[in-house]
Amino acid sequence: MDDNKLEAKLLKIKALAERGEGGEKEAAIKMYHKLLKKYDIDEKALQKDKLSKHWFTYETDIEENLLVQIFYMVTGDPEYFRRTSRTRGTQCGCICTDFEKTEIRFYFEFYKDALNQELEAFLMAFKLKNHLFPDESARCFVPEEEEEISEMLLKAQKFAEDIDKSNPVRRIASADLSADPDALES
Repeated sequence: MDDNKLEAKLLKIKALAERGEGGEKEAAIKMYHKLLKKYDIDEKALQKDKLSKHWFTYETDIEENLLVQIFYMVTGDPEYFRRTSRTRGTQCGCICTDFEKTEIRFYFEFYKDALNQELEAFLMAFKLKNHLFPDESARCFVPEEEEEISEMLLKAQKFAEDIDKSNPVRRIASADLSADPDALES
């Protein structure tokens, strides 16, 4: 086994030993010490526990919020950094180990996909609740064909039950119409 693979395996086992419970934790600790002894490795020689600043790229404000929460979940430290550049895009960073960096990347990709699915269902629910579909008086109205009810549509209908219906007529009526026209945009 080459050094990098061995070191990666040791770090995974060490993380399991630190976070595991009961018998899982004890077995991981035993295996960790057994491998250290077998390959004659000093625990201090594992340099992957060095803390350094690592950067992660994201695209939207919601993704930034998710990424920062994952930093906090993995490291327990609420501090993070932000930077923007033309070549790298928008990034957030945190102080963490290389192993934590890998863990953060995994969780971010996983939860980003899950969040996008939930947002898609929520957007569909919002459209349903506020009736944002053309009616028969629309210039290009085409009646929709009945589709099979998908899981996404069922989830959207459940979301729609809890959404407050937005009413643009109330918004316009409550605005001061004598004010400047840009006031309606706020």
